[in-house]
Amino acid sequence: MKKGFIFDFDGTLGETVDLVLAAFDSAYADLGLVMPPRDEIIANFGPTELGLLRRLSPAHGDELFARYLVHYSRLHSKYSPAPFLGIADVLKMLFDRGLLLGIVTGKARETAELSLKKYGIFDYFSVVECGDERGAVKPVKIRNVLNTWKVTPQNAEIYYLGDIERDACDAKESGITPLAAAWSDFADVAALEKSPAKAVFRSVAEFKAWVEENVL
Repeated sequence: MKKGFIFDFDGTLGETVDLVLAAFDSAYADLGLVMPPRDEIIANFGPTELGLLRRLSPAHGDELFARYLVHYSRLHSKYSPAPFLGIADVLKMLFDRGLLLGIVTGKARETAELSLKKYGIFDYFSVVECGDERGAVKPVKIRNVLNTWKVTPQNAEIYYLGDIERDACDAKESGITPLAAAWSDFADVAALEKSPAKAVFRSVAEFKAWVEENVL
């Protein structure tokens, strides 16, 4: 039976909230605009950054996104220079063992691929499914990954690791096993523990140990 892991990105592979907000702030400043409050932006996370900017600032969404991409790249090394400690080692372990590895994220493709390359982990993933401007569509994206791999939840052992309760629900809806990463500073551990996640990991080391014992 084939085995594989699908990973969320933000809050799971890397801590990127401050990077996103700093790039947003710089983009708004470039156009002489005031960025909406931080809490309002975070509350609207779900669509890609382009979709979010179009929702928050309809008259300037496309211009803001163009500037955002410039600043996201420029500020990356300052706000998010590396993935969470230990993640690269886990990915290498899974890759070397021949497991299928993919990404399903709400990020825009431009920023997802840029971050994966800056972290030095892009080549571990055979498929990267990114977000939608209209909102969160992870069950659809998970099915796309399974179709690319030519597997089903019935004939393969596939896990999804994400950092919010919705990720666990989406994975369960898709018929694969939900797991929860609770190592981000922004993780709501209580919500994750109430989610359908099979296991909740408070550190990358806990996740690695669980994988070694239960999957490999």
